[in-house]
Amino acid sequence: MKKKLLSVILAAVMATTLFTACGGKTEETQAPAADAKEETAAPAEEPAAPAEDTAKEDAAAAEDEGEATGEMVSDENFSILQDNYNLVVDCYNQVAELYSSDEIAANADIEEAMAAAADVIEEMGEITQDTLTEEDAEVLNSAMEDILNAFADLVDGMETVDSTDGDVVSDETFATLQENYAALTEAYNAVAELYNDDSIETNADIESALNQAHDIIEEMGTIEQTSITEEDAEALNGAMMDILEVLDAAIDAM
Repeated sequence: MKKKLLSVILAAVMATTLFTACGGKTEETQAPAADAKEETAAPAEEPAAPAEDTAKEDAAAAEDEGEATGEMVSDENFSILQDNYNLVVDCYNQVAELYSSDEIAANADIEEAMAAAADVIEEMGEITQDTLTEEDAEVLNSAMEDILNAFADLVDGMETVDSTDGDVVSDETFATLQENYAALTEAYNAVAELYNDDSIETNADIESALNQAHDIIEEMGTIEQTSITEEDAEALNGAMMDILEVLDAAIDAM
Protein backbone atom coordinates (compact mmCIF):
# COMPACT_ATOMS: atom_id res chain seq x y z
CA MET A 1 0.00 0.00 0.00
CA LYS A 2 2.85 2.38 0.90
CA LYS A 3 4.69 1.69 -2.36
CA LYS A 4 1.56 2.25 -4.43
CA LEU A 5 0.80 5.53 -2.65
CA LEU A 6 4.42 6.65 -2.94
CA SER A 7 4.40 6.07 -6.71
CA VAL A 8 1.18 8.11 -7.00
CA ILE A 9 2.68 11.01 -5.05
CA LEU A 10 5.96 10.98 -6.99
CA ALA A 11 4.00 11.05 -10.24
CA ALA A 12 2.05 14.00 -8.87
CA VAL A 13 5.29 15.82 -7.97
CA MET A 14 6.51 15.37 -11.54
CA ALA A 15 3.23 16.75 -12.83
CA THR A 16 3.49 19.94 -10.77
CA THR A 17 6.90 20.70 -12.24
CA LEU A 18 5.29 21.02 -15.67
CA PHE A 19 3.80 24.30 -14.52
CA THR A 20 7.25 25.88 -14.25
CA ALA A 21 8.05 25.01 -17.84
CA CYS A 22 4.73 26.36 -19.08
CA GLY A 23 4.64 29.38 -16.81
CA GLY A 24 7.91 31.04 -17.72
CA LYS A 25 6.17 33.79 -19.68
CA THR A 26 6.16 36.17 -16.75
CA GLU A 27 9.91 36.80 -16.91
CA GLU A 28 9.75 37.23 -20.69
CA THR A 29 7.02 39.85 -20.44
CA GLN A 30 8.87 41.75 -17.72
CA ALA A 31 12.09 42.22 -19.68
CA PRO A 32 10.72 44.50 -22.46
CA ALA A 33 9.31 46.88 -19.83
CA ALA A 34 12.80 48.06 -18.89
CA ASP A 35 13.75 48.48 -22.56
CA ALA A 36 10.58 50.43 -23.21
CA LYS A 37 11.52 52.92 -20.52
CA GLU A 38 14.95 53.43 -22.04
CA GLU A 39 13.51 53.91 -25.52
CA THR A 40 10.89 56.42 -24.41
CA ALA A 41 13.46 58.56 -22.58
CA ALA A 42 14.05 61.48 -24.97
CA PRO A 43 17.49 63.18 -25.30
CA ALA A 44 17.79 66.33 -23.21
CA GLU A 45 18.32 68.57 -26.20
CA GLU A 46 15.10 67.55 -28.00
CA PRO A 47 11.95 69.65 -27.41
CA ALA A 48 9.72 68.38 -24.64
CA ALA A 49 6.47 66.74 -25.74
CA PRO A 50 3.18 68.47 -24.92
CA ALA A 51 1.98 67.87 -21.37
CA GLU A 52 -1.15 66.00 -22.52
CA ASP A 53 0.84 63.65 -24.77
CA THR A 54 3.39 63.07 -22.00
CA ALA A 55 0.64 62.17 -19.58
CA LYS A 56 -0.81 59.67 -22.07
CA GLU A 57 2.59 58.12 -22.63
CA ASP A 58 3.22 57.85 -18.89
CA ALA A 59 -0.19 56.25 -18.38
CA ALA A 60 0.44 53.79 -21.21
CA ALA A 61 3.87 52.95 -19.82
CA ALA A 62 2.40 52.40 -16.37
CA GLU A 63 -0.30 50.17 -17.83
CA ASP A 64 2.27 48.12 -19.75
CA GLU A 65 4.36 47.75 -16.63
CA GLY A 66 1.31 46.70 -14.62
CA GLU A 67 0.47 44.00 -17.16
CA ALA A 68 4.01 42.71 -17.02
CA THR A 69 4.11 42.52 -13.24
CA GLY A 70 0.48 41.56 -12.58
CA GLU A 71 -0.55 39.63 -15.68
CA MET A 72 -3.64 37.48 -15.10
CA VAL A 73 -3.07 33.74 -15.23
CA SER A 74 -3.36 32.22 -18.70
CA ASP A 75 -5.93 29.60 -19.63
CA GLU A 76 -3.16 27.02 -20.03
CA ASN A 77 -1.56 27.63 -16.64
CA PHE A 78 -4.88 27.85 -14.83
CA SER A 79 -5.83 24.48 -16.32
CA ILE A 80 -2.50 23.01 -15.12
CA LEU A 81 -3.09 24.55 -11.71
CA GLN A 82 -6.50 22.85 -11.48
CA ASP A 83 -5.01 19.50 -12.51
CA ASN A 84 -2.30 19.80 -9.86
CA TYR A 85 -4.92 20.79 -7.30
CA ASN A 86 -6.79 17.56 -8.08
CA LEU A 87 -3.54 15.60 -7.60
CA VAL A 88 -2.97 17.20 -4.20
CA VAL A 89 -6.55 16.41 -3.16
CA ASP A 90 -6.16 12.79 -4.27
CA CYS A 91 -2.85 12.33 -2.44
CA TYR A 92 -4.18 14.10 0.66
CA ASN A 93 -7.24 11.82 0.75
CA GLN A 94 -5.13 8.67 0.40
CA VAL A 95 -2.70 9.70 3.15
CA ALA A 96 -5.59 10.78 5.37
CA GLU A 97 -7.32 7.44 4.84
CA LEU A 98 -4.19 5.52 5.85
CA TYR A 99 -3.66 7.78 8.84
CA SER A 100 -7.24 7.73 10.10
CA SER A 101 -7.47 3.93 9.73
CA ASP A 102 -4.40 3.56 11.97
CA GLU A 103 -2.53 1.69 9.24
CA ILE A 104 0.39 4.05 9.84
CA ALA A 105 1.79 5.21 13.15
CA ALA A 106 0.97 8.66 14.52
CA ASN A 107 3.49 11.24 13.32
CA ALA A 108 3.64 15.00 13.89
CA ASP A 109 5.33 15.65 10.52
CA ILE A 110 2.56 13.82 8.66
CA GLU A 111 -0.08 15.81 10.52
CA GLU A 112 1.74 19.05 9.67
CA ALA A 113 1.90 18.15 5.95
CA MET A 114 -1.77 17.21 5.99
CA ALA A 115 -2.70 20.52 7.63
CA ALA A 116 -0.68 22.45 5.01
CA ALA A 117 -2.37 20.49 2.22
CA ALA A 118 -5.79 21.15 3.72
CA ASP A 119 -5.04 24.92 3.76
CA VAL A 120 -4.01 24.93 0.08
CA ILE A 121 -7.03 22.83 -0.88
CA GLU A 122 -9.31 25.27 0.92
CA GLU A 123 -7.59 28.27 -0.72
CA MET A 124 -7.89 26.74 -4.19
CA GLY A 125 -11.59 26.16 -3.62
CA GLU A 126 -12.12 29.93 -3.43
CA ILE A 127 -9.99 30.92 -6.44
CA THR A 128 -11.32 31.78 -9.88
CA GLN A 129 -9.24 32.46 -12.97
CA ASP A 130 -10.13 36.14 -13.12
CA THR A 131 -8.82 36.71 -9.57
CA LEU A 132 -5.40 35.10 -9.99
CA THR A 133 -2.22 36.49 -11.52
CA GLU A 134 0.50 34.43 -13.19
CA GLU A 135 2.85 35.21 -10.32
CA ASP A 136 0.36 34.12 -7.67
CA ALA A 137 -0.45 30.97 -9.66
CA GLU A 138 3.24 30.04 -9.73
CA VAL A 139 3.54 30.63 -5.99
CA LEU A 140 0.49 28.47 -5.33
CA ASN A 141 1.71 25.70 -7.61
CA SER A 142 5.11 25.79 -5.89
CA ALA A 143 3.38 25.38 -2.53
CA MET A 144 1.53 22.32 -3.85
CA GLU A 145 4.78 20.86 -5.15
CA ASP A 146 6.41 21.36 -1.72
CA ILE A 147 3.49 19.59 -0.03
CA LEU A 148 3.68 16.65 -2.44
CA ASN A 149 7.44 16.39 -1.89
CA ALA A 150 6.83 16.36 1.85
CA PHE A 151 4.22 13.63 1.45
CA ALA A 152 6.65 11.59 -0.69
CA ASP A 153 9.37 11.78 1.98
CA LEU A 154 6.94 11.00 4.79
CA VAL A 155 5.21 8.09 3.05
CA ASP A 156 8.56 6.53 2.22
CA GLY A 157 9.44 6.54 5.92
CA MET A 158 6.00 5.65 7.30
CA GLU A 159 5.91 3.06 10.03
CA THR A 160 3.08 0.59 9.51
CA VAL A 161 1.01 -0.54 12.46
CA ASP A 162 0.34 -4.20 13.16
CA SER A 163 -3.33 -4.48 12.25
CA THR A 164 -3.87 -7.34 14.71
CA ASP A 165 -2.89 -5.31 17.79
CA GLY A 166 -5.96 -4.90 19.99
CA ASP A 167 -8.23 -6.38 17.33
CA VAL A 168 -7.59 -10.12 17.55
CA VAL A 169 -10.58 -12.31 16.70
CA SER A 170 -12.78 -13.21 19.68
CA ASP A 171 -13.04 -16.77 21.01
CA GLU A 172 -16.67 -16.98 19.87
CA THR A 173 -15.99 -15.83 16.30
CA PHE A 174 -12.94 -18.07 15.97
CA ALA A 175 -14.96 -21.07 17.19
CA THR A 176 -17.60 -20.31 14.52
CA LEU A 177 -14.82 -20.02 11.98
CA GLN A 178 -13.52 -23.47 12.86
CA GLU A 179 -17.01 -24.99 12.69
CA ASN A 180 -17.63 -23.49 9.26
CA TYR A 181 -14.21 -24.67 8.14
CA ALA A 182 -15.04 -28.24 9.19
CA ALA A 183 -18.42 -28.09 7.42
CA LEU A 184 -16.83 -26.64 4.29
CA THR A 185 -14.16 -29.35 4.24
CA GLU A 186 -16.80 -32.08 4.55
CA ALA A 187 -18.98 -30.60 1.80
CA TYR A 188 -15.98 -30.05 -0.45
CA ASN A 189 -14.81 -33.65 -0.14
CA ALA A 190 -18.32 -35.01 -0.79
CA VAL A 191 -18.98 -32.86 -3.86
CA ALA A 192 -15.48 -33.32 -5.26
CA GLU A 193 -15.83 -37.10 -5.06
CA LEU A 194 -19.25 -37.05 -6.75
CA TYR A 195 -18.03 -34.60 -9.37
CA ASN A 196 -14.96 -36.68 -10.22
CA ASP A 197 -17.12 -39.83 -10.52
CA ASP A 198 -19.40 -37.98 -12.97
CA SER A 199 -22.29 -38.43 -10.53
CA ILE A 200 -22.86 -34.69 -10.90
CA GLU A 201 -23.14 -33.07 -14.31
CA THR A 202 -20.44 -30.60 -15.30
CA ASN A 203 -21.36 -27.19 -13.94
CA ALA A 204 -19.31 -23.97 -13.99
CA ASP A 205 -20.82 -22.73 -10.72
CA ILE A 206 -19.95 -25.96 -8.92
CA GLU A 207 -16.41 -25.94 -10.29
CA SER A 208 -15.99 -22.33 -9.17
CA ALA A 209 -17.31 -23.18 -5.69
CA LEU A 210 -14.95 -26.16 -5.43
CA ASN A 211 -11.97 -24.03 -6.43
CA GLN A 212 -12.89 -21.32 -3.92
CA ALA A 213 -13.46 -23.92 -1.20
CA HIS A 214 -10.07 -25.46 -1.89
CA ASP A 215 -8.35 -22.07 -1.59
CA ILE A 216 -10.10 -21.25 1.71
CA ILE A 217 -9.34 -24.70 3.15
CA GLU A 218 -5.67 -24.15 2.39
CA GLU A 219 -5.80 -20.65 3.88
CA MET A 220 -7.51 -21.87 7.04
CA GLY A 221 -4.73 -24.42 7.54
CA THR A 222 -2.27 -21.58 8.19
CA ILE A 223 -4.51 -19.40 10.37
CA GLU A 224 -4.18 -19.17 14.13
CA GLN A 225 -6.41 -17.16 16.43
CA THR A 226 -3.63 -14.68 17.22
CA SER A 227 -2.96 -14.05 13.53
CA ILE A 228 -6.43 -12.97 12.36
CA THR A 229 -8.56 -9.95 13.17
CA GLU A 230 -12.26 -9.95 14.00
CA GLU A 231 -13.03 -8.19 10.71
CA ASP A 232 -11.04 -10.67 8.60
CA ALA A 233 -12.60 -13.63 10.44
CA GLU A 234 -16.11 -12.32 9.75
CA ALA A 235 -15.26 -11.84 6.07
CA LEU A 236 -13.86 -15.37 5.88
CA ASN A 237 -16.94 -16.79 7.59
CA GLY A 238 -19.15 -15.00 5.06
CA ALA A 239 -17.15 -16.41 2.15
CA MET A 240 -17.39 -19.96 3.53
CA MET A 241 -21.14 -19.69 4.04
CA ASP A 242 -21.61 -18.55 0.43
CA ILE A 243 -19.59 -21.50 -0.88
CA LEU A 244 -21.42 -23.94 1.39
CA GLU A 245 -24.75 -22.83 -0.08
CA VAL A 246 -23.57 -23.71 -3.60
CA LEU A 247 -22.11 -27.07 -2.55
CA ASP A 248 -25.17 -28.02 -0.49
CA ALA A 249 -27.43 -27.12 -3.42
CA ALA A 250 -25.38 -29.40 -5.67
CA ILE A 251 -25.81 -32.30 -3.23
CA ASP A 252 -29.55 -31.65 -2.86
CA ALA A 253 -30.00 -31.59 -6.62
CA MET A 254 -28.73 -35.14 -7.05
